[in-house]
Amino acid sequence: MLQKISLAWLLLLTLTVTSCVSKKKYQAATTEAQNAKMTNDSLMKVNSQLQSQLNDAISSNKMLTSERDKYQKEAEDAKKEAEGYSTAVKEYMDQASEVETKLKDKMADYADRGANVEYKNGMVYLTLDDKLLFRPGSAKISKDGETVLGTYASVINEYPKWRVIVVGHTDDRGGDNWALSTNRANSVVRALKDNKIDPARFTAAGQGEYNPVADNSTAEGRAQNRRTELILVPETFKLLNRQ
Repeated sequence: MLQKISLAWLLLLTLTVTSCVSKKKYQAATTEAQNAKMTNDSLMKVNSQLQSQLNDAISSNKMLTSERDKYQKEAEDAKKEAEGYSTAVKEYMDQASEVETKLKDKMADYADRGANVEYKNGMVYLTLDDKLLFRPGSAKISKDGETVLGTYASVINEYPKWRVIVVGHTDDRGGDNWALSTNRANSVVRALKDNKIDPARFTAAGQGEYNPVADNSTAEGRAQNRRTELILVPETFKLLNRQ
């Protein structure tokens, strides 16, 4: 009987110990699983943040690429535009030199009578003394003046894209010099129009005695100041806009 009781206690003790060990393992496994879940959640959160940062970086890169392409195109367009300006300016300079040469050749016979051709300030000037163009104290063009202006017209008719500014000048003697200089400029414009030059190309102005090139206190200086300038200028708007 005693032996049976002892065996029963031994079996109970074994079951109890086994039960305690299994519970501890279960609790340990549960804790480990919870820790693993927390670690996994943390990693998933970090992964989500990294993915968001990656998406932002991709989006930013696309934007930067788009901006780069835009600026690159603008730079290419600006380069082409600059090349266009450069070509236009070269064409203008070449033509200006050509016009100057032709005018000097055509006006050579009048050089000693008060006709002077020169290139300055980006324009081609023909300066004519009043004694070559007009009757004394008058805005009426003389026979020689008509011949000179006809010769001038034969040259500039070859260059229809150039405009013509006609400016009259006087010395400081006499009456209403401003009116006289303006009337003389208008007379020159009318004479050029009669030589088949488009009137839309002309601008006429008078400056009286207010833009002298010599001293009005001497007869020689006053003679130099009594002049008419015919200034050839390019069509600036079209030059800049290539139209």
